[in-house]
Amino acid sequence: MELTHASLHFQIMKHFIEYAKAPSVSKLSDIFGIQVASVVEALKALQEYHGVVLQPVSHEVWVAHPFSAAPTNFWIQSGDMGWWGNCAWCALGAAALLARDLTITTTLGSESKQIVIEIINGKIQNKHLFVHFPIPMEKAWDNVVYTCSTMLMFESESDISMV
Repeated sequence: MELTHASLHFQIMKHFIEYAKAPSVSKLSDIFGIQVASVVEALKALQEYHGVVLQPVSHEVWVAHPFSAAPTNFWIQSGDMGWWGNCAWCALGAAALLARDLTITTTLGSESKQIVIEIINGKIQNKHLFVHFPIPMEKAWDNVVYTCSTMLMFESESDISMV
């Protein structure tokens, strides 16, 4: 299989969907039949392209939107499978990508009130939820991990204005 941004990203997303975790650099090396060093260089290039976020020291996949390889405030559950979504937007994007009935467990405004958002037949069952985007999207990749950590769910516009 030829290693391109598209084929690398596809394999990362496929692995997240099937195994609920990021593939290791070693696993990607096996999939593409190339040296680990070549995979690391391809991952760095994909990160520059904004296709992934890598762990700074190991170069393992940390984030492939909408999924996170590390725990976040957005747990996505379907049957016996579960994934971490990076933010409110990513969790909803994962629901669309996964195309199955699922729940998203999070806290409102990242405070103490936990909620479970139900997605059935592609439709959000909960009413009156808002996603707040405090960082303008043209600035998102200045610090994408921080940007994602601030995209939260709220029950009302007035709750957002108190942030």
